[in-house]
Amino acid sequence: MPSNSTFCPYISILIVLILAVSFPFFVMQDIASASDASFGNVYYENLAAGNVATGNPAALNTPPNGAVLLIVDGLGAYYLFPELTGKSLDGESAGHAYLHTISYMWENGFRISRMKVPVPATENGHSVIVTGNRKADSETVSYTNSAFLDVLREEGFICIGVMQRGDFESMRNKFDVILYDKTNSVNNIDFTVQKNDFPASDPEMIRRLVSAFEAQQRKTSSYTNIKDTGEKYAAYNRFGLDAAAEALAVMENYPNQKFILVINVGATDSTGHYRGYYAYLDSVDRLDADLEKLFEKCRRNNLLFMLTADHGMSFEALDKKSGGHSSAKYSKTNESLYIPFIVFGNTIKSNAVYGPDCGQEDIAPTILSIFEIRSAPRFSQGNILPAKKYASLYIEFPAAESFELYRQDGDRNVSVFSTGGSFETFEAFEAFTAYSLSGLPPGNYLLKWQNTSGNDYIQDEVRLLIEKDTTVDLSDYLKKPVLASFTDFNEGMTLFSSHFSSLFSSLFSSLSFSDISSFKLTKMAGFLFIGCINIAGGAAIYNFYKKRK
Repeated sequence: MPSNSTFCPYISILIVLILAVSFPFFVMQDIASASDASFGNVYYENLAAGNVATGNPAALNTPPNGAVLLIVDGLGAYYLFPELTGKSLDGESAGHAYLHTISYMWENGFRISRMKVPVPATENGHSVIVTGNRKADSETVSYTNSAFLDVLREEGFICIGVMQRGDFESMRNKFDVILYDKTNSVNNIDFTVQKNDFPASDPEMIRRLVSAFEAQQRKTSSYTNIKDTGEKYAAYNRFGLDAAAEALAVMENYPNQKFILVINVGATDSTGHYRGYYAYLDSVDRLDADLEKLFEKCRRNNLLFMLTADHGMSFEALDKKSGGHSSAKYSKTNESLYIPFIVFGNTIKSNAVYGPDCGQEDIAPTILSIFEIRSAPRFSQGNILPAKKYASLYIEFPAAESFELYRQDGDRNVSVFSTGGSFETFEAFEAFTAYSLSGLPPGNYLLKWQNTSGNDYIQDEVRLLIEKDTTVDLSDYLKKPVLASFTDFNEGMTLFSSHFSSLFSSLFSSLSFSDISSFKLTKMAGFLFIGCINIAGGAAIYNFYKKRK
């Protein structure tokens, strides 16, 4: 059995290593909390409020209090947009639906010509829409802060749902109140109301929403006792749209309450599956006509209106009474993979077509961007799309700095914002290390900053093309520190001493004399203690290995 003397050097070395590595983190954490206590505040300004560079009233850049997101199950972009031509699997060219309301939206709003879904299936599509994650499924939706609905709720929104498809349990649990079809069937409707008790919800408002949904629920038979097949399918969609209109009527009594209403209508998908191409186009025609009342209600109340789909639809032949999207023969076609995304509202660009391909995962971050919310669902992979008339610039500094933002107007640089321009001195901005500047028209900008804090930057300006919400972190422009090292230690100690000496040196090299003067003597003693540990540890290791030879 080994003697105690054999274990002793190992234990000593282990203790020295643990102390040398862990102690700096505790000391530096204390230092960071002391030196950065006044930082981290964000300054907000809406630059569309009569700014010389924009000349527009702030109302044009004020996010709406409410929004409607309509998800039309199975609605493919190739059957809507004139620049796209769909085909059946046997190669026959498909036509487009006859539209009035939906075409008005895109002619006076923003649309994506080619938005691709990762998986053309209902559960996946709805999961990707709300999470912004390409691989999302119903389990992903179940996680905390996984959906844009969670982010909106943190910002004071209530979330309302009317869903005929995509209403799996984890999705339903994201809403304050939701009316959903338990059967997902046009021929066997069974709508029910689910209320989830979130702490910030207004009980009276939720009660009124539940009451409105229950009243709509009692009208179910008037939407189902229809003999004509085409009208019966259209009535199923109409039920969902009418229920949504009732919810909006309730929200009109709460003008200061922010909300989002998510609607899914499922008859278009069912028509494609069971009735074929011609009936499918007819279903889209009827949906467009029935949508007018809801859309006008949103337009009059200055609500954001968005239309998209979970997936598209494909047909083997135009004269066959069936179609699909998720089976092997349909799942790779453009008609199944590409969906519309249309946004309409006062703060949204008009008659704007975004040409580059984008993904269904971009919907969630774009919705949050429209509401001027920087946070994203925790698993989001999507990009913000340039739907807004005005963009926002988020500037983050490692410490408070003086800066100025210019907009390039031909050969001139027009000042848009300055930390010395709005107030007499920079002192008014010394508490801020982050700035949120909204109301910027798309264009080229120049950001220039002064080294007010004493940080060492590699440059003092950066040119920006701002077409959508943009973030600039000035920490990316800091010079990287060069760490000192000891070179005269015995060769046998080089591996260990270089690590510890670099750590010791970096702690001091990152501090200026003005910093040191503000620390307590105990902090300086802590640094000296680290140095002693490094030297003693190195010597112990050297001695141990020398004796073993």
